[in-house]
Amino acid sequence: MTDPSSSTPTPTRYDGLLAAMPAPLVGGAVMGWLSGLPTIAGLAAGGVVAAALVSVSLFVVPPT
Repeated sequence: MTDPSSSTPTPTRYDGLLAAMPAPLVGGAVMGWLSGLPTIAGLAAGGVVAAALVSVSLFVVPPT
């Protein structure tokens, strides 16, 4: 028998947004490194996507 207070909590939408924020930066860096584009351009593109995720998490679906 398990204790309900020790169960793992269910991830929320905000957990998913926090987990997704580094992915565009890493993806942009990898694409810049593997392609002919400068790595800084890939990082910049990834930064724009990460900034959009931050904006969504703060202004579209704000925490309560």
